[in-house]
Amino acid sequence: MPPTDWNAAETRLWHAFRQGAELDLAALDEAERKVRADVVAELLLHGPDALPGRVAALKLTGAEIQGRLDLEGAVIEPALALVGCTFEHGVNLTTATAGAICLNDSHLPELSAELLRARTFMMRDAELDGNLWIQGARVDIDIDLDRTRVAGFLNANLAVTGGWLNGRGSPRHDDVEPGLTIGGELDLVGAQLGGLDLHGARIGDGVWARGAVIGYACLATAEIGGPLSLRAARITGELDLDAVVIRPPSDPMMIDLTDAEVATAVVTPSPDSSGRLSLRNARITAYADQPGAGHETDLDGFAYQRLHPLSPECADERLAWLERGAAPSTPQPYEQLAAAYRAVGLHREAGRVLREKLRRTSRARGGLARAWGALQDLVLGYGFQPWRAVVAFAAILAAGTVYFATVSCPSLCPIKAGEHPAWDPFLYTLDLLIPLANLGHDGVWNPVGLAKAVSLMVIVAGWALVTTIAAAAARALTRP
Repeated sequence: MPPTDWNAAETRLWHAFRQGAELDLAALDEAERKVRADVVAELLLHGPDALPGRVAALKLTGAEIQGRLDLEGAVIEPALALVGCTFEHGVNLTTATAGAICLNDSHLPELSAELLRARTFMMRDAELDGNLWIQGARVDIDIDLDRTRVAGFLNANLAVTGGWLNGRGSPRHDDVEPGLTIGGELDLVGAQLGGLDLHGARIGDGVWARGAVIGYACLATAEIGGPLSLRAARITGELDLDAVVIRPPSDPMMIDLTDAEVATAVVTPSPDSSGRLSLRNARITAYADQPGAGHETDLDGFAYQRLHPLSPECADERLAWLERGAAPSTPQPYEQLAAAYRAVGLHREAGRVLREKLRRTSRARGGLARAWGALQDLVLGYGFQPWRAVVAFAAILAAGTVYFATVSCPSLCPIKAGEHPAWDPFLYTLDLLIPLANLGHDGVWNPVGLAKAVSLMVIVAGWALVTTIAAAAARALTRP
């Protein structure tokens, strides 16, 4: 029989424990719902044997738990379910070992569960006035925090779960009820999670998951008041950041994926987000974003195999994306984007990207190099638009022919009378324009004055065409 000094609710709990049945006190008056925390601890650790054919379990609903429930280091064999309960003081499960723990819909001042070992940990729709400590916890299946509200911060660094850490919202008419709500920050540094679902979560001071290993991570439609740091994290499945709202109050970083490894990433934050996105040295197999969103992005060392969107229509946006995220001294982002275009057969767009790379590199150099780059761009488009050389050659040839057709001696006289071919302004211009070739015309005429100046300009233009074509040809031979 239960101790004689236990009250009516505690005595009923003793009998329910032996049967493994739920005791629901929610409909009773407040005075009739009081259960001491020491009674709960005694039943869990030194409770009576189960009735024949039953499995002992502590399932209590709607109780007022008085005192501090301290189960630090305890080995809890019965299932523990304290649903819809209000706790006078915090709960301590530090280094405890348990099977199933359920604190759904309960109100706690604080919860300490560092280094907890459990099969499952459920705390849906709960409310904590302070902090939630679960760092280093190992949970075989899920840590379920759907729609829980934590006024302080949630520390789950080095936590390990074989399943998911859930903090998602739920549909409510045409809207979505907010998921896990945290007044402070969410710390997942070094955590190992089978999955992380924070769809619709509300987090006050940022999410920190440096070095975390996560199977799947969803923060779609979440609202975060600080940076989202996934630096050096490894996500073996998808990272879903669709419509996430991130507003760091002072830190300029919005999303930090520096050195991260991700299989698939959807990084399409809401227009209400602000700050910078870092993809420095990230490795993402398939990456989807909004290139026209205008967020400053660090693309140095960013490697990917597939990029979406990647169409001729968004080429201008992709070039602007590179302009915002790549310094002129770091050509790798341009090479990476060009490779992505080539992989889907868009060679024209790939050439356009590489041309822009050369143009930016040239502009960042000194005056002479800048002038040489501008000439290559004008004449050949850095080798990606060879038709420009044909147009330039034809234009110079035509202009020279027209001019020299109007010139006669004494402006342009034969060097040796009687030892020259018939005057042909077209062949004369062509002979001037083609260096290292002799058509037998330019060397037998002696231009003076304006004709000499025009002849020199045609010769210089010919050499410029040849050297730019040679430079473009050499670049084409070394191009992937």
